[in-house]
Amino acid sequence: MIPGVGGVPRARLLALLLLALVEVIARALGDPAPYIAGSSSSSSSTFLDAVVGGGAVSTTSNDVTAEPVRHQRSASGRAAQPPPYSFHFAHAVYNVSIPENSVIKTYAVQPPNEPRMGLHVTPDLEVRYKIVAGDKDRFFKAEERAVGDFVFLAIRLRTNNIVLNREKGDSYRLEVKATGTRREGKSRTTLEADTTIDVRVLDANDLSPLFYPTEYAVAITEDTPLHKSILHVVAEDADLGLNGEIYYSILDETEQFAVHPTTGVITLTRPLRFAERALHELTVVANDRGIGSTSRNQASKARVKIKVLQVSCGHRTKDDY
Repeated sequence: MIPGVGGVPRARLLALLLLALVEVIARALGDPAPYIAGSSSSSSSTFLDAVVGGGAVSTTSNDVTAEPVRHQRSASGRAAQPPPYSFHFAHAVYNVSIPENSVIKTYAVQPPNEPRMGLHVTPDLEVRYKIVAGDKDRFFKAEERAVGDFVFLAIRLRTNNIVLNREKGDSYRLEVKATGTRREGKSRTTLEADTTIDVRVLDANDLSPLFYPTEYAVAITEDTPLHKSILHVVAEDADLGLNGEIYYSILDETEQFAVHPTTGVITLTRPLRFAERALHELTVVANDRGIGSTSRNQASKARVKIKVLQVSCGHRTKDDY
């Protein structure tokens, strides 16, 4: 039996010993809650109050108390979930390019350092992309590709064998709609977002220069001064840049005439002699200056007839064709 000490009743002393024992056990188990001031549960307080008989027993602790972990809770008392991803594209407009005459299923490419096209999503969201405007000829298709929490948007050519021709259309503005679906049991939630894709069709060297007309004729007198321009031939190429720049040349070597390589102007380089030759026939060739031509006929040709008129007794005679 435990005697009273210093006037303290045995029951009160027993309660203090039990409290100390509880703290020792709690320390051994690694649970600081019972001995952290102000952190005891109501049931623990009731238990201690019952043991000490409701007396004014005061206990202190010299231990440093840790900040308790706080969990954000919603109004219903449940732990609040982190905010969901905002279902929208980071940019209103994206830019891509694709070469003309590309084979089916060729993907358009973004310029370097361009922000990636697509949406950040939660794992439970299923996303589909669809072109809703700007593609009346149905050249393109929108595809989705999920990687982690990001669903990439890709634009590619369809498989309908329609040729993408830059000369008919060099740019397209596609309106793309993203639809996100979340299923929870029998209920379904749908989210939508929109963006614009500007598609630029890149030029390929797929066209040959074309002469119009393809036959030229001119009559000049035999005393025509050297280096005088006597005829101008013209070819056109609908390609862009070097692919559309034309280089003229004479097919058969001749020292009598020359053609300017970029203007197509034919000039006289040697004196004419009616008695030696009254008619000269040339073939002028037009090539574009592009590399990697995909055209079957990379050059165009024009026939040129130059009639020499005789000069006699200081008078010129000129016969019309």
